[in-house]
Amino acid sequence: MSEAADRVTTTSDQGRSMTQFGDAFDGKMNEILATPWNSENARVVPKTEDVAQRDGAKLIEATFMYADMADSTLLVKRYKKEFAARVVRMYMRASVDCIRNRGGHIRSFDGDRVMGVFIGDRRRNDAVEAALNLSWVVDQVINPKLKAWLARSNSATWSVAHRSGIDDGETLIVRGGARNNSDLVSIGNAPNIAAKLSGIRGESGSITITSRVYDVLSEGNKMSGDTAMWKKRDEAAVGPHAVSTYSCGWMRKP
Repeated sequence: MSEAADRVTTTSDQGRSMTQFGDAFDGKMNEILATPWNSENARVVPKTEDVAQRDGAKLIEATFMYADMADSTLLVKRYKKEFAARVVRMYMRASVDCIRNRGGHIRSFDGDRVMGVFIGDRRRNDAVEAALNLSWVVDQVINPKLKAWLARSNSATWSVAHRSGIDDGETLIVRGGARNNSDLVSIGNAPNIAAKLSGIRGESGSITITSRVYDVLSEGNKMSGDTAMWKKRDEAAVGPHAVSTYSCGWMRKP
């Protein structure tokens, strides 16, 4: 008998406990597959406690903005972890404040990436304005402060590079995880595409949006005077999706 088989069939108390733990997954997965969703249309961005663990689901029309700081791995490699942590905290704080200031709701943190959710008739304009504000804070506040901080210790300079990705669409919000260890999960094209757009590197500007967002922007968020703020990109594959996107290198003081 193999060592693996011996571990499974052991009659020790610990072996019985582990076997019972493993066998329980069959029932757990069957329950997830068989339980019908108790789905409701949502008029507000739900919080975790608003969605039932077992069968709750909220359907929402929303704009998703992901703000993602670039090169965090390189940052940790080049600098002490204490300094790297300060940089990440500065970027995340700026992202949260800019999103909230435009009426967005924070629903996810993933390392140095922040997800904001916007609803209502102005949701796409609100998300774009939050992204423009964040670009201003990074360029005019965070990076000058980092330059001055590092100059005092004669350290190599570091500037935050980042991108905001924005898309809009119908999304199903459910609970993922287990009791006392769960969070909201957004299922739909918009959050997936926005997340992937925020990870684009090597493209001009610091904001990338889909045509679903661009097409309904106000004139003030499309133009600066007589100058177009956005550059149309060729249709490209974003994961399994073919989408038309626009990029922007402008910024706006909050």
